Amino acid sequence: MEPTTGSTTLTREQRDSYLRDLNEESLPALMRSTWTWDDRALRRRLSELLTGLTAVDRLRAGKVECPRPVLDAAEARVLASAGEFVAEVLGPRLLADAGNPFRAQLLPLVRATGELTAEAARAIDTLAVDVTGQVIERDEELSGILPEDTWEAKAFGPKATGLARVAYSAGYTLSRTDYFPAAGLGAQAFTVAGSPTDDSVDLRRCTLAAAEKTGSWDPALVRTRAKATDTGWQLTGEKWFVPGAETAEKIFVVARNIGGPSLYLVDRNAPGVTVERLDSLDDVRPLARIVFESTPAVLIGHEGAGGRIMNRTVDRATTVLAAEQMGIVDRALKCLSKALPSADDSESWRSYTKKLADLEVIRAGATALWYRAVELQSGDDLDAAAAAAAMAHIGCSNAVRQVALRLTAVADDLDAADVTTIVTRARGTDLLLGGPALAHERLLERLGI
Repeated sequence: MEPTTGSTTLTREQRDSYLRDLNEESLPALMRSTWTWDDRALRRRLSELLTGLTAVDRLRAGKVECPRPVLDAAEARVLASAGEFVAEVLGPRLLADAGNPFRAQLLPLVRATGELTAEAARAIDTLAVDVTGQVIERDEELSGILPEDTWEAKAFGPKATGLARVAYSAGYTLSRTDYFPAAGLGAQAFTVAGSPTDDSVDLRRCTLAAAEKTGSWDPALVRTRAKATDTGWQLTGEKWFVPGAETAEKIFVVARNIGGPSLYLVDRNAPGVTVERLDSLDDVRPLARIVFESTPAVLIGHEGAGGRIMNRTVDRATTVLAAEQMGIVDRALKCLSKALPSADDSESWRSYTKKLADLEVIRAGATALWYRAVELQSGDDLDAAAAAAAMAHIGCSNAVRQVALRLTAVADDLDAADVTTIVTRARGTDLLLGGPALAHERLLERLGI
């Protein structure tokens, strides 16, 4: 990237250069050059920026079909965001040359921030003209929930795409089918563990108990203890925020033994198991507290592998949740299109369609991140899959939050039950595995930053 004069417009070559060279290596290096590396707010901005750059890269590669104004708006926005990030990191070093090695390269981007913001707004204006005709009326091949007698075959099949379809369908139809505890958590932990000592588990009736009262999925915070006995293992402790505990027949539990966190299997009706339903936001999908008191358990996989199992399971589970979130987003956009003001009120109509267009840009980027996570989950590069899963969770959680907020703003014109369910599901999928703050740190950790 070569410095230019004081122009506020970037050439196509400069844009391509910035989109290519602003990445998980150059941006952390920029922060380290200014002693801002430990700034938590900037670290979150870094995570958001890396996620946005990846989404735009996928859109530019044609991984998601979208109208040209969507791509134009997404590209201009992420470059403008990058310019603001650079300015905040450089601080006074941007105002005058003090020897920072990044200033000359990045100054043109910062100068162009205002024009890029205006460019994104113009693209949104263009998209708003026909957003309800060409965007909201998209193909909905995945939107029909699979029949109750066949969805389990897809959810527990060998391909990640089958479970992704079930999750998207559950999100779009606001289904009461609680597929996630077994297919999204329990079965994923079982698969990640490998070499199980008990291969007779009915994975269709299981769940995973990993988090404790802090709600964290950090293996270092596991306090539930596992004690070796003459006949196997016994667990003592408690788990919180466990989905599907009331209907599960088997419970996978992460507990700590002398070798570290490990994965165990417990029968739901075993001695010493107490399941307490918590006062949950979603009554259809309640969470539970489970207490174990010298409960007999079977070790799954290897001792001390619980940390790896928890991390990999979170990566897989967030990819599943991303699918449900995108189903919810598409359902919400359909609902929002029904509340479109009359074209006779041109000012209200224009304002409303611009908001829909804005959501469509967010939706396209999130979809691209979700597709990438599913694709990489089916491959052999576990590190790339982990980072892709974290980005998908960030992008799709943001998308579902944004549509939920917009729905709430126009709730009086929509079906109240749909709005309530969408908002509730949006919260649940966003917060179950720790929420936005942990999601951003999880991404940086997965990228080795």
